[in-house]
Amino acid sequence: MASPAGPAPEHADIVIIGGGFGGMNAAMVLDRRVKRLKLRAALISRANFYLFTPLLAEVAASLVESRYVVNPIRRMLRDVEFMEGTVQRVDPVRRTLHFVDENGRARTLAYGHCVLAPGSVTAFFGIAGLAENALTLKTLGDAIRIRNHVIDLLERAALLTPEERRAILTFVVVGGGLNGTEVTGELHDFILRALGDYPGIDRREIRMVLIEMLPRLAQEVSPELSLYAQRNLESRGIEVWLNSRVVAYEGGRVRVHDGREVPAETVIWTAGVRPSPLIRNIEVRERPAKADHRLPVNEYLQVLGYEDLWAVGDCALVPDPDGGHQPPTAQHAVRQGRRVARNILNSILGRPLERHRYRGIGMLATLGRHRGVGRVLGMRVTGFPAWFGWRTYYLVALPRWERRARVAFDWFLDLIFPPDIVELKVEPLQTGQEALLAAMQDPAGR
Repeated sequence: MASPAGPAPEHADIVIIGGGFGGMNAAMVLDRRVKRLKLRAALISRANFYLFTPLLAEVAASLVESRYVVNPIRRMLRDVEFMEGTVQRVDPVRRTLHFVDENGRARTLAYGHCVLAPGSVTAFFGIAGLAENALTLKTLGDAIRIRNHVIDLLERAALLTPEERRAILTFVVVGGGLNGTEVTGELHDFILRALGDYPGIDRREIRMVLIEMLPRLAQEVSPELSLYAQRNLESRGIEVWLNSRVVAYEGGRVRVHDGREVPAETVIWTAGVRPSPLIRNIEVRERPAKADHRLPVNEYLQVLGYEDLWAVGDCALVPDPDGGHQPPTAQHAVRQGRRVARNILNSILGRPLERHRYRGIGMLATLGRHRGVGRVLGMRVTGFPAWFGWRTYYLVALPRWERRARVAFDWFLDLIFPPDIVELKVEPLQTGQEALLAAMQDPAGR
C-alpha cells in the first residue's frame, strides 16, 4: 500500500531569493503591482535588512554609523511578503525551493516564477591561512569587525615599545581592484587621524601595504586612472606591490610568490568572490566556457533553458549590449532587478518581454583625503570632483530620506571632528547563575 502523500507545499506566484541590490529592486517594482493583479509575491533573505554595500568601507573607517547603511526590508515593502530564512535548494524542474526559516523549520515553497539573486561569497582560492586569519569586507559584521580590530590594535600598540609593535601597526590589503583601493585609502586616513588620541605612536610607524597580483591597480578603469590611483596612494606613504601573488598568510606573516614577506596582524582580503553555492546544482544548457560559475541568462534575464527561472546580480552571466558580459556591480544589479520584475509581469500578463539593454554610466571610487578616481559617461574624473561625485551618487542611491539625512550628517561631522575611536565590544551575556555568583561576592552591590 502506498504511503500517503505529504502536505502540499506553500505556493507563491513570484518568489525572489536574496535581499541585495538585484533582489530588492525587483521586489520594489513588484510591490507596486502585485496587489492590484492579485498575485502573491515573496522575498526570502537571510537578513531582515537591505545592506548598502558601497558604504561598507566608510563604516570600517568610522566615517558612517553602521546602522545608517542598512534599511529594514519590511519598511521598504508593503505588498511583497518577506520571509527571513536560508534557501538550501532550488528545483527548477518541479518549480519548488526548499528553505529553513528563522524557527529552524524546513519549508517547501512552490512558485510560478523564481528570481535568483543570492549574491556571492568570498573566495580564498585555497591560499594557506587566509580563510582562517584574514578579514573580509562583504557584510555589515565584517565592517564593524575591521573597525574594532584596528582600534584594538592601536590600544595594544600604545602599551608596547616601537620594536614590539611593528607587526601590530602593519596593515595589509590584498586585492587592488576599486574595492581594495577604496578600503586602503579610507582605512589609512582613519588610522592616521586616530593617532591624535595616541600621542605615543608616531605616524611613521604606520605601514600600509596594498598587494595586487596584476600589473596595475583598479582594472575596472583605464590605465591612466589606475596610475593616478597608484600615485595618489604612494604619495601618502602607502606601499603598492604589483605583480605580487599572495601564497600564504601563516604565523602572522604574509608571503608572496617571489619570497617577500610582510609581518602583519591585519590582512584584509578583497581579491576574490564567487557566486553563491545555491546555484551550483542548477543545470543549464549551453554554459559558456568562461561562465566563472555564474548562471548564463538570455537578453530577457531568463536562465538558459527555463522560462520561469530568472537570475540577476552576482550570480548571473548577463550579456552586454556591446558584446561580452556585464560586470557584477551594484549599478548593473539595480537595473537588472527592475527589468526582471517588469518581464515577469509581462510574462504573467501575456505581453512581450523586453530586452535588458542597460549600459553602465561609469565607475567612481574614493581614495580618501577628499580624493577619488573614475570615469562618468566616458569622461575621466580625478581628485576632489571624483570624490564629491562618488559621495553625491551614493547618497542619492541610498534608499529612504531618513537614511540619507543621517549619512550626510555623519559626513558633515567628519569634516569638523576627529573620527570616533570607541571599540564596540559585545560582552558575553551573563546567565542568572553568573549574576547570582557576582552578587554573593559583592553583597553590598558595589
